[in-house]
Amino acid sequence: MGSKSVTPIRRLAAVPPPLRILLAPDKFKGSLTASGFCESVTSSLSAKLPQAEIRSLPLADGGDGTLDVLRAYLNLRRVEVATVDPLGRSMRATYLADDSHAFVEVAAASGLALLAEAERDPMRTSTYGTGLLVRHALAHGCHHLTLLLGGSATHDLGLGIAQALGVELTGIEGHATGAQLPRILAIRLPAKPSWSDAMVTLLCDVDSPIYGPRGAAHVYAKQKGATPEQIRALDEGSRHVATLLRAFAKIDIARLAGGGAAGGIGAGLVALLGAEIKPGFATIAGLTDLDDHIAWADVVITGEGQLDEQSFRGKVVGEVLARCKASGKPCYLLVGHNALPDSFLLPNAARRVIALTGIAPTQASAMAQAQRWLVEAGRVLADHVHAG
Repeated sequence: MGSKSVTPIRRLAAVPPPLRILLAPDKFKGSLTASGFCESVTSSLSAKLPQAEIRSLPLADGGDGTLDVLRAYLNLRRVEVATVDPLGRSMRATYLADDSHAFVEVAAASGLALLAEAERDPMRTSTYGTGLLVRHALAHGCHHLTLLLGGSATHDLGLGIAQALGVELTGIEGHATGAQLPRILAIRLPAKPSWSDAMVTLLCDVDSPIYGPRGAAHVYAKQKGATPEQIRALDEGSRHVATLLRAFAKIDIARLAGGGAAGGIGAGLVALLGAEIKPGFATIAGLTDLDDHIAWADVVITGEGQLDEQSFRGKVVGEVLARCKASGKPCYLLVGHNALPDSFLLPNAARRVIALTGIAPTQASAMAQAQRWLVEAGRVLADHVHAG
């Protein structure tokens, strides 16, 4: 019998799975939203890595810009309300809500961005406008209030908010401001507080106390327009009001981490409204299932407008890096400007930092045309990601 020929078996090379890339940035403050970051970087990554699977997960840490992020993930409606700005001028502002839960951004009515640079003065500004938004939400059936405490122009310990809800401050006339803190003689709650059946949550990304060397005035009042003399006055006023707030607080508000957030709103509303302070980023991370997305990814990309040491104190970039380190995932940083000192040691999950100021001809161009330079930075990053 003749032998049969055997056709050799051809072994096909294994096709590697597509690279999975997660974009998890913060906004570039004053230049680009977190969603805008994702759109810009996705366009350049897709062009250079066409087989990659890319997920966009815009993030925030509880400060200004958080409402935009929340609206993308939750079924919330915009509610527009007549209110006042930090100087008491009429304006309209919005909050987000469903049938029982309202999300109110302090910056919407009491934000620094609402004022011209020459108008910035925490001795004169008030959170009363934010209080009008809170009052509206309570009156329309929202029993869970979440206040986002970033970007305020104020240092009134949240007493303006409290006044809008019916709290009386004896010793002063008009809305509470930083200058009036030492003049307040007593604080009286209404007989039937509108918030008595409500749950009030405060999201913030700082741990500063209400007063002292690390307190609200010494750490944040300068960027709100305060002089050194005014900073000392605001700190003394905060100490004075803190003694009055002790009558309402069930905890030592002087030591309350986050009590100094947004010019002392944290401590004031914990004492007066029974609010609870929660870390902003952790809350947003839970709502967006961040950890599940990082587990899916092969590579994570995060970023923000300015990378500095504050970025690692509860901010988006630092917290994303920490989660990447814990899960063993490499993380790349695209930032507007890298202001970290050369001696700063990044977590070992950080593979590379690319700053727009290192690509754009000037820092002004990097800010004004952030979208353009992010596309370019994305192309540079794609080469590094492809090389592993």
